[in-house]
Amino acid sequence: MESLVKDFFEEVEAEKYETQNFGSSLAEIKKNGATKSLEPMVNMMVKAIDGNQLAQATLTLTDTDIQVHLETSIVNLPLRYLNAMKKMLADDDTLPVSIYSIIESPDINSSSLRIDKVASADDFVSHKGDMAAAIATWLEKQLDQIKENQEKKDEDGDKDTQAAN
Repeated sequence: MESLVKDFFEEVEAEKYETQNFGSSLAEIKKNGATKSLEPMVNMMVKAIDGNQLAQATLTLTDTDIQVHLETSIVNLPLRYLNAMKKMLADDDTLPVSIYSIIESPDINSSSLRIDKVASADDFVSHKGDMAAAIATWLEKQLDQIKENQEKKDEDGDKDTQAAN
């Protein structure tokens, strides 16, 4: 799947892409594994790509401040960063569409955002059986990073409290 940059911009600006929101909890993911929570998102993305449509699937973890997105894009930026994309890309270029996994959390890193390429849209569809597990491995790694950063923040907060006393 490829897109003329100009057409991609127009579709995103007009919000002509499939969107679907999913809910889960961090507790559920820890209990049942991330793959189970991600499978409906992967299926939604595959269906959109099969229909030659752009898409965004969002998983909101209801018991914490974390959102996970799968998005089709032509560059490693969330769709909402369209203006930044416009500054980087030429309208008359044709670029491959890929799937990106995005996690948003105040504790993931200093920008509260991490984005990684999962696969080209074509590979995503042709390997759809493996995609939920691959993204689950990525998500579990990000959740570990968030936990580590939270623990470090708590330790630093304890040190600040002790220093103030």
